[in-house]
Amino acid sequence: MTKLLFAGMTAFAMMTGAAVAQSSSSETSTSTQSTTSTPAPASGSFSSSTSQKTIDSSGTETKKNQSYTSGSGGTTSSSGTQTTGPGGSQVTTHKEEQSSTPGGDTTTTKRSTTTTTDH
Repeated sequence: MTKLLFAGMTAFAMMTGAAVAQSSSSETSTSTQSTTSTPAPASGSFSSSTSQKTIDSSGTETKKNQSYTSGSGGTTSSSGTQTTGPGGSQVTTHKEEQSSTPGGDTTTTKRSTTTTTDH
C-alpha cells in the first residue's frame, strides 16, 4: 500500500510540474491560478485537485484541471484541457487513468478523449 501511495504521489507531482511548465507560453499572457482543497480523505488515502485558467495576448483561453485520488480501492488520476480560440473554436481533451490491485494483481485502465468544435 505504501508503494502504491508513493507511486501515486510521484505521478501527481510530475503531472502538476508539467502543467506549470506548459503554462508559461508567452511573456505577455495574463494568468490566474486557483487550487481547490477537498475535505480530508479517510485515513490511509490521499486526494488533491488543481485548476488553472490562462488567457494569452491573442485572446486564446485555456482551462486546465487535474485531480488525483489514492486509497484502499486503488488510484485515479485525471486531467483535462479546454482551449477556446478568439473565434469561438474549441478543443477539449480529457485523460483518466485508474489502477486497482484486487487480489494482488494490478489492473490499469486508461481513457483519453479529444473533441474539436469549429465555429
